This record gives sequence, C-alpha cells and structure tokens, in this order.
Amino acid sequence: MIEVPVHDRQGNVVEKIQFDESCLGKFVNWDLLHKAIVMFEANQRLGTHCVKNRRRVVCTTRKPFKQKGTGRARQGFRRRVGSRGGAVAHGPVPHDYTIDMPKKQRRQAIKSALLGKFRDGEVLVVNELAQSAPKTSEIAKTLKSLKVDRGCLVVTKAQDENVWKSIRNIPDADLSPLAEINAYNILKRKHLILTKEVLEAIPSDVK
Repeated sequence: MIEVPVHDRQGNVVEKIQFDESCLGKFVNWDLLHKAIVMFEANQRLGTHCVKNRRRVVCTTRKPFKQKGTGRARQGFRRRVGSRGGAVAHGPVPHDYTIDMPKKQRRQAIKSALLGKFRDGEVLVVNELAQSAPKTSEIAKTLKSLKVDRGCLVVTKAQDENVWKSIRNIPDADLSPLAEINAYNILKRKHLILTKEVLEAIPSDVK
C-alpha cells in the first residue's frame, strides 16, 4: 500500500488516499512494454508508399537515340531504370504494417506502464477537473499549480468534452478517458495526472 496525496486545482493537498499498487503487478515488464510500443507505432503507419516500375511508367516507346554511331551505350526504352522520369528498381510497394497483441498482454502492458509511473513518482492526483464550459486558461493554471512543466497525460473517468476542448490547445498535453488508455500514451508524456475517481477505479477497471 502506498499513500497518494490528492490535490485541488490550486495545488494544495486536500487529502491522502491509500492505494494498493500490487493490483498493477509485482514488477515492470520492460519486454512487454517494448512490444506494446512497437505494436502501437507500427499500427500508425499507413503503408501507402509506392513507386512505379517499368510496367507502370507511361511514356513513348520510341528509342531515345539510334542504336549505333553515337558512342553511347545502347538504350531501348526511355522508361528504363536510371532514366530521368523512368522506373525505380526494387522500390517500396503498399504494405500492411499491422501488428497484433493478445488482449491479456495489452492489459499487462498498461499495468506495467502505470506501475512504472507510480514508482517513479510521476503520478499526480486531482480531486476534480470538471468545467462548466471549455476554458484553456483554467486548465493551464491547474497544471502550473501542480508544477507540471513538461508534457502530461490527463486521465478522466469518462469522456469530458469541456475538459478535452480546454486541454487540446496546450502543447504536449493529452487527455484520455480511463477506458481508452494504452501503454504508449502513458509513457509518451512525463507526468500522469489522474482524477480521484480514476485512482479509485483503477483496481477494478484495469485488470
């Protein structure tokens, strides 16, 4: 069990909560985290890169110059590899880079990422972040009060449109509901900011 301080939006500690980090595992599985990050980045690739081979190059079929008497190497096609506007040899073609991981491994990777953040002291808990209207300045003040001077990921219990519209204008700050977090997003930013209800829901929701 660890004691996690809960802050208000002015950065003051209002209470402390006992959190059982054993629900996230006994150790950080670095191999599984690496596999999860490689999978996430590979799945972002479109794989639409393509070049033209000789069959796809459209141009005249006339010889560039006569066969003999020029002192140059003979050429039969303008679309040959090496000619200006010609074909490309062994170039990239459309390719699917999708990688999959079993659901249990993805879950375990999320647990390892969260456990690493807790052990490194990079988790901050706020009692609430709800706003009646989108206002970036309010979120910016909260982050400044929490002394978050680098990138952060804010995790809420459910999707909050007002908070999302406020955070999206802040550089290096992301927002994600608890149900949509993944290992890559957790490790991408330096700080992890959780609401109080998210901290209380982690043992049951992340399992």
